[in-house]
Amino acid sequence: MGYHISGTQIRERQLEEHWRRLFTASSIFSTAAGCFLIGASITLYTDGKYQQYFNSTQHPLVYLLFFVSWLGALAGFLGVCIVTIHSYKLFYAMNIMLGLVTTAKLAGVCFTLVYRVKTLQGVTSQIEEHMTNYSSSVQVKWDLDNLQSSDNCCGAATPLDWSNDTLLKGTWNTSNLPDSCCMVIVPNCGENKANATVLGNLTQALHKKGCSEVLKEWFDLRIIVIGAIAGATTVGEAVMVAISTRWIRFIELYW
Repeated sequence: MGYHISGTQIRERQLEEHWRRLFTASSIFSTAAGCFLIGASITLYTDGKYQQYFNSTQHPLVYLLFFVSWLGALAGFLGVCIVTIHSYKLFYAMNIMLGLVTTAKLAGVCFTLVYRVKTLQGVTSQIEEHMTNYSSSVQVKWDLDNLQSSDNCCGAATPLDWSNDTLLKGTWNTSNLPDSCCMVIVPNCGENKANATVLGNLTQALHKKGCSEVLKEWFDLRIIVIGAIAGATTVGEAVMVAISTRWIRFIELYW
């Protein structure tokens, strides 16, 4: 008498295959997303743009992103291993990894909100320090001129910072703006322009935005990008957990 497979068993087998494929796909996604975030964190770490104004304060955020990315990639890899070698015990390790990832991301959100305020508070003072050393350091002059000309900004909070003798400590002629504050740079284009009347004249081709605002916008954009990517991967990991909880019932029956 041959072995008879009931219709119920066939359907159970089909469902097991369905959930296995979904789990495999979600595991591969988690692995790929984790590797992508590892690459993104390395790119952010090696990006030196504006670094002199932040004093490496963004690095802790990058370290956290790297740690979370590594755990996410490892959890996805464990998922692939579960499917490949049929190791039921690896489910525990994978769930631990996903739990750590979720905890780290929640901690990262709180840390970022607090750290952002601390970081941005120091940006204006860093630019002001560069302004104070503008006339005495060739490197500082080059950095600040490059910032003002390339990002269409002038001064720290406002172009009028160049008229603040208390800030500049007698190191600069406070009736002038650096030529890099001009929209079209020509020699001495900023002469006698550091006053509210001139800056309020819309016909004057001068940068009106303070550079601290530019740097804050740049920093916030990086946080938004990192948060968006981390959020997307979190959704993928949540789907992975949901699928695994459905699939595990079939594993207990057929493995």
